[in-house]
Amino acid sequence: MKRIFSIIIMAACLCMAGCDDTSSNVPSAIRSRISQYSNLIQRVDECQYHSNTVYFFCGRSDISNSKDYLFSANGTLMATFGGFGSPGSGNCADFYETARVVRVVWSNGTYLY
Repeated sequence: MKRIFSIIIMAACLCMAGCDDTSSNVPSAIRSRISQYSNLIQRVDECQYHSNTVYFFCGRSDISNSKDYLFSANGTLMATFGGFGSPGSGNCADFYETARVVRVVWSNGTYLY
């Protein structure tokens, strides 16, 4: 929980530093996934995880069965986290402890970078 709070605070700081409404710096596979998942998520973070760029799709807080999704830069689903009665896929179990948020790329329907 502490890690999630830190990610939210970092996301807010990054956005306040200067947001640009463009999707050109986001891989096309991730833009496609954002379109696919846009009704299930509230934010997408670009992160560094084990020296790889990955994209963390944060589930909407107003959905009781909300899940978080982790995608590689080429759009491959790497892991799911949470959901009703489920801890997720069990893949990437150290994500919350080892990943570093680089920037928020999409939030509530708007590309930020």
